[in-house]
Amino acid sequence: MESKFVQAGTVRLEYFEQGHGLDTLVLVHGYASSAAIWRYTLEHLSEDRFRVIALNNRGAGESDHSSSEGPFNEEDYSVETFANDLYNVTEALGLDGFTLVGHSMGGATVAQFALDHQSRIKGLVLMNPTPLRGRDLEDGWEEELRESLRSPEPPAGDMGFQARHVTDDFKEAVMADIARNPVERFIGGRRSMAALRLRDRLKKIEVPTLVMGGDRDTTVGVDNILAEYQALSKSYRHLHFYHGTGHSPNVEVGRWVGTIVGNFSDMVWSLDLQTQKSR
Repeated sequence: MESKFVQAGTVRLEYFEQGHGLDTLVLVHGYASSAAIWRYTLEHLSEDRFRVIALNNRGAGESDHSSSEGPFNEEDYSVETFANDLYNVTEALGLDGFTLVGHSMGGATVAQFALDHQSRIKGLVLMNPTPLRGRDLEDGWEEELRESLRSPEPPAGDMGFQARHVTDDFKEAVMADIARNPVERFIGGRRSMAALRLRDRLKKIEVPTLVMGGDRDTTVGVDNILAEYQALSKSYRHLHFYHGTGHSPNVEVGRWVGTIVGNFSDMVWSLDLQTQKSR
């Protein structure tokens, strides 16, 4: 896919576009990764049915690292900042009535976006979302993280690299993007995720929302994935688990993620059309 850029407020962000369908999907990656993480999902999304926008958050890929001059700020890499950047992207690209998909920390980003601008979306997908009630940080976590970042290999987490179909060039592309991260993105992102208090607000989301996850996810935990689902309104919530899959179904089982997300977006579009006709 061709790399494109959009001015999103004070930052210039990179995104990748695929397809020419009438149904638009916007994909938002997680914590330290980049849009590269969606490769195996994109391979299984029909270019005739979907127009897909895969965004690189600030600090990821070739996107700007910061909107401020001088040293980077941890606040530049918070869920709230990413959600605001995402809104500016949708404004700049004229996106409306799309299905919004977020993975891991991206799940929190899209949840925040939905709470602030749900009239802009027709559907929401929370894929293995970081716990939306936040987490306690252990004493000394910051120094431990900084120390790990001094090692030759950047921390990868569960990126689904163990799947048999994952190629070395894919791993290298993802890890190269991670290696370019400023330390402030690692620290600021971790601090922001710990401070999240979104779960108790999820019932305010009144668009169809699909929560999906892997039943072997030890990064956020199955209990947290289920808690996000249960916190949503019964009228709008949907749930799907992938058996034998960890934290990154978009890598491990990209074919099935493309199928499930595509079918969900089709369903939501049909419901949206029915609602419009009944008005």
